[in-house]
Amino acid sequence: MNKRKTLAWLSLLGASCAVSPAGLAAPCAGTNINSTQTWTSSEVVKGVQVSILKFASVIVSDDPNAPFHLASGECVGSLLLGADGKATAGSGYCARKDKDGDTVHEEWTVSSPGKGTSKVASGTGKFANASWTYSWQHRPLHGPLAAVRWTGDCR
Repeated sequence: MNKRKTLAWLSLLGASCAVSPAGLAAPCAGTNINSTQTWTSSEVVKGVQVSILKFASVIVSDDPNAPFHLASGECVGSLLLGADGKATAGSGYCARKDKDGDTVHEEWTVSSPGKGTSKVASGTGKFANASWTYSWQHRPLHGPLAAVRWTGDCR
């Protein structure tokens, strides 16, 4: 009987160690507060513009204990705007630093007007092995400010 219990515990321990890192992903969510610093547009064909933008950004996680909570920095990107002025495509990068000086680097892509996906591309210190993916939705605020609500998996 004792050998059976030992074997059962060892099997359980072995199975728990075999879980892939993707299985360890944790749900995460928050809102980035962005402030547009520069925005330049050029009409490339009638009714279609290409815009280059730069904005300051602060991550506000729903979990104030998350390592990336209040990390701040800058983002750059380009957008393709339709005749209605809404982004139909675009992409860019963000580099943010936390209170300890560790950096997290993110890639973002616009998938439809006001919505997109992001992933962590690299980082330093505690973010060196980060692997986050999430979806986001852009919500314009007053003037140059925007709130970007995001949800996804962080590990």
